[in-house]
Amino acid sequence: MKTMIKVLGTWLLSLSGLAAQTAETWFLADGKTFEGQVRSVTPGVVLFSRPSGPDASVEVNKLSEASRKRLIEILGLNTIAGPKSATASAAGTAPFVTRNSAAIDSTDTGMLESQFGKKATVIGKVAEVITLGTTGHKRINFEGTEFNVFVNKRVLEKNSSWNLNTLTGKTVQIGGEITKYQNQLQIQITDPSQIGAVER
Repeated sequence: MKTMIKVLGTWLLSLSGLAAQTAETWFLADGKTFEGQVRSVTPGVVLFSRPSGPDASVEVNKLSEASRKRLIEILGLNTIAGPKSATASAAGTAPFVTRNSAAIDSTDTGMLESQFGKKATVIGKVAEVITLGTTGHKRINFEGTEFNVFVNKRVLEKNSSWNLNTLTGKTVQIGGEITKYQNQLQIQITDPSQIGAVER
């Protein structure tokens, strides 16, 4: 949850442009609850509109884990597609994303083949993350399939938010164009926002 706090701490958002929200129950870390809807977010603080009474200003780190996750969802920071994804997280932790119900299983070769040359979301369990020889490129291999994810060394060096070595053994979701290299299906990713561990 420290990762979520750090992500939220970098945002200064007004939610007036988002779809209308309804008041919902929010939980604090100390077990207390209150009704409200998110009005705005400034670094480390959320302003809630209350159905009755004045607006409430609450520090992000005082929200329960479940409420922080809900806040991430409302702010739209939990998707793979955009650069504002919660996957731009602190080093050393595996970023989490919400599972896409339309994601293709990495072992479903037929479906992957049918999407060749197209952008898709793929989900699978990481068997290993390897460095390719002396090139410094990384390849993520998945259990039960030859499908893999490739990350160029130059791309890795341009961004400090990569956390690929924390993904081994986790079920991850990847977004990108399905291509082939040496007759093996793969997605070549260029930004950390394209991959994240699926929260369960």
